[in-house]
Amino acid sequence: MKSTKYLNRDFEEALKNVQNQSFDKEDIKRLLSIQEDEEKKKILETASKVREKFFSNKVFLYGFVYFSTVCRNNCNFCYYRKTNELPNRYRKDKKEIFEISKSLIEEGVNLIDITSGQDPYYEKNFGELLNIIEELSTLNRPIMVSPGVKNKDQIQKIHEKGADWYAIYQETHDLNLYKELRPNQSFKARKRVRKEAREAGLLAEDGLLYNLGEDTDSLARTIYQMSQEDVAQVRCMEYVRHDGVPLPEVKKRDPKLIIALLRLTNPRKLVPASLDIRGLDGISEKIRAGANVVTSIIPPDFSLSGVANHEYGIEDGERSPSQVKSYLEENGFRAARTQELVDYINGF
Repeated sequence: MKSTKYLNRDFEEALKNVQNQSFDKEDIKRLLSIQEDEEKKKILETASKVREKFFSNKVFLYGFVYFSTVCRNNCNFCYYRKTNELPNRYRKDKKEIFEISKSLIEEGVNLIDITSGQDPYYEKNFGELLNIIEELSTLNRPIMVSPGVKNKDQIQKIHEKGADWYAIYQETHDLNLYKELRPNQSFKARKRVRKEAREAGLLAEDGLLYNLGEDTDSLARTIYQMSQEDVAQVRCMEYVRHDGVPLPEVKKRDPKLIIALLRLTNPRKLVPASLDIRGLDGISEKIRAGANVVTSIIPPDFSLSGVANHEYGIEDGERSPSQVKSYLEENGFRAARTQELVDYINGF
């Protein structure tokens, strides 16, 4: 079947360029602009082969501890934005965070992801955040932190206390869209943090947000820029609108396609599939499309929240480590050993 020309780029040419790592934004734009079902099928199959080549059937498991839902920012896409009056905000103390993390580790997660809003409390009491990281480091699991924008000295201390990974998402590399998503927040500052995290010895993660009505050029630009950054993990997050969040859902895109393009443009990096949208439903399809991490694994009985669908699948245990591991095995994958993640971190 002959491919349709679009944007002056042939489908086969664009896919080949991506496979050869000689692509540009227009190649990504062409692959996002599927003309026929066969094109989508070929992208997904190619991405699956790339994942198998570099990671076989192993999948890393990340335990998620959203320890504070208090935030100083007023992001137009976030349920926990500052001006959203919510009755269920919380801030976990160090003991609670440790017990939650210990429970996740006992069930076999490979990494503890401690996440918060940019909580003013920890802005004033930064030493307490460092104490939390230091305490968690005694559990002998890799640690990812997502504390928002910090300065160079703070980032260095985060690493010295035992963190391995710094996650700070741009959501988009389209400056105009960024201003709409994150009013009164510096675009350059978030990019600067990832760079300084790498310089401090941490791995870094970037993430994009889609289904915001972004055009194809904007999304292609973001995927391209993420592929050019010195980060070890790239993720995509589906926008889910909640009460009190002003941005509407406009454009519906297939998450499998975006994951596949992240895999093809970042063949050796980790690409997560999140439980935060629909729990276990569809995770196997996302892994077959190129993902090799399951994130937002949350234990029941600790009154934690997720990010997008903040309660979905938590208290019924669907997002527990044991359920995720069973699901992976049933679908032909295996939960990775923690040493395999440690080896990846040390080798990146």
